[in-house]
Amino acid sequence: MAKRLTRKKLKQKDEFITTAEKIINSAAKYRSSFIVAGIVLLFSLIFASVGFYYYKDYSKKGSIAYFQDLHLYEVALNSHDKKDITNALNGFESLKTNFRFLKISKLALLYIGNCEYMLGDYDKSAETYKTFLSAWGNTSNAIAAIAYNGEIQSDIAKNDCKSALVIANKLLNEKDNAFVQLTYLHAVDCYLKLNQSKDAIELLNSGINKNSNNKELVAQLTKLLDYVKARAQNHIVNFGTNNF
Repeated sequence: MAKRLTRKKLKQKDEFITTAEKIINSAAKYRSSFIVAGIVLLFSLIFASVGFYYYKDYSKKGSIAYFQDLHLYEVALNSHDKKDITNALNGFESLKTNFRFLKISKLALLYIGNCEYMLGDYDKSAETYKTFLSAWGNTSNAIAAIAYNGEIQSDIAKNDCKSALVIANKLLNEKDNAFVQLTYLHAVDCYLKLNQSKDAIELLNSGINKNSNNKELVAQLTKLLDYVKARAQNHIVNFGTNNF
């Protein structure tokens, strides 16, 4: 599994002031940890399944370019520097153009969307994620879930929680959502921004019942539910974060 990486602080409409609120904020801020780990792992599986293909000259060059660009991307995540992010963006743009016959050219779109997001180009990033999803198709629902969460995050950054919720609710009904915890956090964040605590509570209760066989997720959703209820009653409780 790839090393957890941080990303540039997100622009938030409101600052969460309690430990419980910071849980939600943290999940959004460190979305890159899920994305990078998920992309690298899933791409490794793709790479292994067609390993023989990468011995060909064109494919080998594409593979080398991909990992070079991935390094630039990791540098950008560590430095938060606009120049580094732009270098990574340009690298993946070049990969998409020069190796368009390889599957990694489609995957490059996902990184491009992430770079655009880090640069604050939320409209562009949302469109890039949509383009990726159109090009990627149903090849892997797990990778698609990464893009959907990216699109949700872009909409939230634009203060368009209504659009974000449409995608989040659709994604939560998918069986293969490798980032279901993140999706729930995004959805709850949106409901709270829209002052719709009742909807957040209903969503979490439904999630707890639906995922009753996943003890870890149930524990996380239960803690989040307690927070939402406390907030709705104007009685914020200082929850711990050790098990969230």
